[in-house]
Amino acid sequence: MVAKLQTSKYDVQVDGQGCKACGYCLEVCPKNVFDQADYFNAKGYRPVRVKAAGDCIGCRRCFFACPDFAIDVNKKPAEEDCREKNI
Repeated sequence: MVAKLQTSKYDVQVDGQGCKACGYCLEVCPKNVFDQADYFNAKGYRPVRVKAAGDCIGCRRCFFACPDFAIDVNKKPAEEDCREKNI
């Protein structure tokens, strides 16, 4: 029997020009997906950047915590991984 395992990944994006570096996303992310950027945006803030998008579990805590609506989390289409199992 062939079992199909669904794996889903998430696309995480930060609007670097809209981010005011409050750090809320850094505090609420259970997977440490974010870190501080090494540049300043036009408003003079060091915005947050995505450092490990592949670790995102899609909880969207960052999205709801961001007071500037600078974070977007979208589910990518699921990939199917077919492996044989003896059942």
